[in-house]
Amino acid sequence: MNTQKDHPQIEEKSDVDPDLPKDRFYVNYILFFLIGLVHSLPATFFTTATNFWMYKFRNTTIDTTDSEFRTDLQAQFSSSLKVVQPISSLAFQLLTVYYGRYFKVRSRKFFILIVNMLLCILTMAFVRVDTDSWQEGFFAMAMAITAGMNAMTGIFSVTMYTACAFFPHSYIGAYIIGEGLASIFTAVAQMISLAFDLSSQDSALVYFGIGLGVIVVTIVALIATRRNKFYVYHMNRIQERTDRIIKPSDVFHLLKKIWSSLVIVGCFLIAHDASPTALVVSENEGSGPWSDLYFIPTITYLLNSSCSLIGRGVSFLVIPKLNGVGWSVLSVIRMLVFVPLFMFCNAQPRKHLSVLLPHDYQYIVTILVFSTTGGYLLSRCSYNIANLVTPEELKKAYQVYSLFLGLQTSVYSPIGLLFVQLL
Repeated sequence: MNTQKDHPQIEEKSDVDPDLPKDRFYVNYILFFLIGLVHSLPATFFTTATNFWMYKFRNTTIDTTDSEFRTDLQAQFSSSLKVVQPISSLAFQLLTVYYGRYFKVRSRKFFILIVNMLLCILTMAFVRVDTDSWQEGFFAMAMAITAGMNAMTGIFSVTMYTACAFFPHSYIGAYIIGEGLASIFTAVAQMISLAFDLSSQDSALVYFGIGLGVIVVTIVALIATRRNKFYVYHMNRIQERTDRIIKPSDVFHLLKKIWSSLVIVGCFLIAHDASPTALVVSENEGSGPWSDLYFIPTITYLLNSSCSLIGRGVSFLVIPKLNGVGWSVLSVIRMLVFVPLFMFCNAQPRKHLSVLLPHDYQYIVTILVFSTTGGYLLSRCSYNIANLVTPEELKKAYQVYSLFLGLQTSVYSPIGLLFVQLL
């Protein structure tokens, strides 16, 4: 089951047949990149604006966001997001797998982008609005908005994997690279807020403004490809209405073929959720701006995201001849090695375990290797699917993969809370 030789018929037809339309100036490749970027960016920015939400739900009697005087709404916000986000995303992934065929892929893309754009505008509109007198109502509205954004993320995931099945195989690479860049945008936005000492409200405007800008650019790019011959040719190959609904027997059949990709992504999610990287502080904490303000956003977020993006890029250039068992073993080893390493880094506060890796350089090296290998494996688990199934099965295989990716994300998300308690 070598990743490149199982189904040699999976070739990029546009490179083989000179009569097929060409992607001139890589317009469609750029579009897939933008769609990958916009896929999770709005929901990511929504959760990144932590200081803004803490300000909105603060104790208005003493007008402070100090954690010592944290309100019930502040305490419940993060945990509520962890419940609402995976449930809404998974529910709409499931609905899209079974009923998405009644709506054209192109129409779904526009619908998702427009809904996300409106939700971003709605959120920005309330940044400066005084919501102190109706915090509970605003809390409910915030949960509804994040549910809407993650519902769109769920639809987007299934829709794009469906589209990728009908485009040359390299285009899923552009989509995956775009997804990886979303976290870099988030980290850069955090650093801009810190560098300019922006208030929580101004920071929120930066986050949502960047998200809105990327959505608008993607909508314009999607409109621009409306008459693009390459785009039209491949989109016209998608005939979902004539497909029969995926049955449980189809799911089990495809799971037997793509199980290794699900093992890879499962190990990735467990390692990501179990590693307490967000709690790791500099060994020089309290000595200046670098250790107190910039260490976490620079190392834990920006360096992490950049290395992950590099790993995603390398995954399309370096392809070892491993079968499903080989990829799975590699993923399990990575998970078993790095989770304990992060547990013994300088994550604070802690009550039980000792810090065995107290130095910044030890944490930085661990992040470098962890993120690069993680980005590599995450890309391979998507890219390998085309070599594990027949071309006729590819669309449904991507849909099953997307659905089980959402399921695993929901199941594994509480793991982080458990490992924090073990520190």
